[in-house]
Amino acid sequence: MMGQGRGSRSARGGFSLSALSAAQKEIPDSLLVPDSATEKRVTAYLLDPRLGQRRIAPMDTSRFNISNSMLAESKALALGFLANVGSPAQSKIFFDRPEERDFIFADAYHYYITTPENALFYDTKIPYTNISYSTGGASQNKEDRLKGVLTLNFGKKINIGGDIDYIYSRGHYDSNGNKLLSYRLFGNYLSDRYEMSAFLSNFNFVNYENGGLTEDRYITDLDNISVGQRITDPKSFPVRYTDTWNRVRGKRYFLTHRYNLGFTRQLEATDEEGNPMEVFVPVSSIIHTIDYEDNRRRFISEDAGIDTCYTSLYGIDQSLNDQVSSWNLKNTFALSLREGFQDWVKFGLTAFIRFEKRRFRLPAEIPGLDYSSDNGGYPGRPSSLDFPTSTVYDEFTTYVGGELLKTQGDIFTYNINGEIGIAGSDAGEFRLVGNLKTQFPLFKKEATIEADAYIKNLTPAFFQRHHHSRYFWWDLPLKNVQRIYAGAKINLESTRTRLSGGVESIQNYVFFNKSGMPEQSSKNLQVITLRLKQDLMYRAFGWENEVAYQLSSDTDVLPLPSLSLYSNMYLHFKLAKVLTVQLGANVYYHTSYYAPYYEPATQQFQLQDEVKVGNFPQLNAYVNFHLKQARFYVMAYNLGSKFIDPNYFSLAHYPTDPMVLKLGIAVMFNN
Repeated sequence: MMGQGRGSRSARGGFSLSALSAAQKEIPDSLLVPDSATEKRVTAYLLDPRLGQRRIAPMDTSRFNISNSMLAESKALALGFLANVGSPAQSKIFFDRPEERDFIFADAYHYYITTPENALFYDTKIPYTNISYSTGGASQNKEDRLKGVLTLNFGKKINIGGDIDYIYSRGHYDSNGNKLLSYRLFGNYLSDRYEMSAFLSNFNFVNYENGGLTEDRYITDLDNISVGQRITDPKSFPVRYTDTWNRVRGKRYFLTHRYNLGFTRQLEATDEEGNPMEVFVPVSSIIHTIDYEDNRRRFISEDAGIDTCYTSLYGIDQSLNDQVSSWNLKNTFALSLREGFQDWVKFGLTAFIRFEKRRFRLPAEIPGLDYSSDNGGYPGRPSSLDFPTSTVYDEFTTYVGGELLKTQGDIFTYNINGEIGIAGSDAGEFRLVGNLKTQFPLFKKEATIEADAYIKNLTPAFFQRHHHSRYFWWDLPLKNVQRIYAGAKINLESTRTRLSGGVESIQNYVFFNKSGMPEQSSKNLQVITLRLKQDLMYRAFGWENEVAYQLSSDTDVLPLPSLSLYSNMYLHFKLAKVLTVQLGANVYYHTSYYAPYYEPATQQFQLQDEVKVGNFPQLNAYVNFHLKQARFYVMAYNLGSKFIDPNYFSLAHYPTDPMVLKLGIAVMFNN
């Protein structure tokens, strides 16, 4: 859906309820058996990370397309990544990209990091467990992923649980593996007067870096390489360097709670004993949210020749060992007037104040170098020096904001929220986000029209302004980034159609140039996107389609594929009345463009104009099965590489996996 990623979250806590509605994708909960027509035995929630408001979220229990949900490509309509599930990734659809974190090294893993914006909380009538496992490849390039969640209620008010995600991939190319482990413990307490939700999470991601292939022709033009130089084993394709790793670690502690003030209203209905029933009506709430985040990054290598791959060396020692870290503490206090406590109260109103403290640690400046703005913030190349002790940057900001929303009613619902930094490092930073939605019946099914917009003045992420390392060093006086966006979405259930579009204007856009350094555009940049999703179903035949058109006003600064599409055609039927089978094939495709290059030394996606990526249909054939509470599949991944001219690059010099057989299973226990 267009615009769902823009404004969904910020580097320093901005959030809009439009992100929640966008996150609630229409995934049928076909495996969750309801107790009645209106109440499920398992309910999942997403939270507003500032104010703790709950919104019902979908759960991935669809009988169909389990094989596709296990792929990295399922994260976006068009995705740039390093071949493996869990590898650094960036959506090629601009409006799907979130705002940068201050700790930009984690941005490449945001699909795999649990945050208050995407963390699920549960309310269950029975213990709920969901475990999935996928694998693919032979022993030398095998890729495994184990993912699971377990949660249960203690009475009607208390729920606790935990989830885990473990990925281990050896990779199809030299030094291309990764190992990711993340886990979370969570719980909530929900009563009329007091509500609380909390989690603690931890992740440890290790990515083996090779810098990409040194010669793309080993994939695109292997037949024309002389016999003596020909290499057919992908593990032997020449890469930029080996024995090099990035490790990104993080932990997060999140707690939001509120005390509701209100009154008890007597209902006309009576209980089984004939006594009048009562319901608590909240009038106002006192809200407190605390959010602590700690991140660390280390870039190390045992490759003696890695220094020759970079033009600058800052602080020369025996081997590469870059280390940076940061932490962030947010405290939010709010007062809320609740919607609907009387018939004439048609909206809710909230005011809040947030105090935010951030600390960053990185190598100290090297004496004798020119770091002034006259020199562009880039120091000259020093003589052989070791890094001195680390330096610490502290930032503190006070934000005030408010929210006006209407979530009840059949005609219009809306949400308007904003915040501004009134003191501290980000004084003058502001966000104003709005969302308007209407729904009505069309051919006996629901149709919705939604509009959303925002105006933002954002301080660039800290590590876009400051970074000290062995190969890259900058301290830049970047200006605030101004962003104005407007978009709309139309969803017609009767025809299975979703149409969306949006336009954004950006001033002072920050990007990483061809040298791998951050740079700020002096031009006003515009991005326009149109997106259509159309599904067709007739008896046993299904055909799912999605296409996006993008236009960037300056492709030298922001290159994007003009056309991206996904198509999935299948037949579904039952065997022996109990086994559901889905047999089909899907394809991912986008037009060619100068896709970015992933630079391991900064973990950023930087510009390049050497090679174009795209114009290759990635074709996958699959068989999915569903039997009671279990789903399993077999997939031939990148089958097209066997009969289409091979050009299966995802990013510049980074190919996806060649044809490989993948298997997987997901089992749910809800009793």
